[in-house]
Amino acid sequence: MPVGSSKLKYVINYFVNLLRTWYKFHILFPWVKYNGFVRIMKGTRFGRFDIRIGNKVQFGKDCRIAYNVHFGNNILMASNVYFVGKNDHTYNIAGKYIWDCEGNRNGVTIIEDDVWIGIGVTICGPIKIGKGAIVAAGAVVTKDIPPCEVWGGVPAKKICNRFQTDEETNKHIAFISK
Repeated sequence: MPVGSSKLKYVINYFVNLLRTWYKFHILFPWVKYNGFVRIMKGTRFGRFDIRIGNKVQFGKDCRIAYNVHFGNNILMASNVYFVGKNDHTYNIAGKYIWDCEGNRNGVTIIEDDVWIGIGVTICGPIKIGKGAIVAAGAVVTKDIPPCEVWGGVPAKKICNRFQTDEETNKHIAFISK
């Protein structure tokens, strides 16, 4: 329970979230498969793609999932996180409008367990974000991120390791993998 919050308010918010999640995944977006507790803030939208969500996954306000994405467990996403495809539009066919070209939506973006994605991140799939990784606010991710690394920038690059030693990294990955 958050510090300074009343137990009653916490319980009410918990049940409102359960109701909102049920409504979103059974009425608005029935093609989305989820397994466990999912928190979805206002304005988040799911396109008609192969979307699978694990347990304890939070979507901030106004997230957009417009690609095939499989989410693991214990994932935090801030507001305005976008999932799109790198090759959604073919643009290099001479004598053909981009409008008339077929897109390529093959592949799946994988977000593994214990990932934190900051505000305003765009993820261009198909890519894989490894266990325990952190993506800094405003980043544009165009390639795989290894486990327990912190990435940011445009395009996203490694900033640092999440933990100071390989021993701590291995201990955390073992903890996540239980």
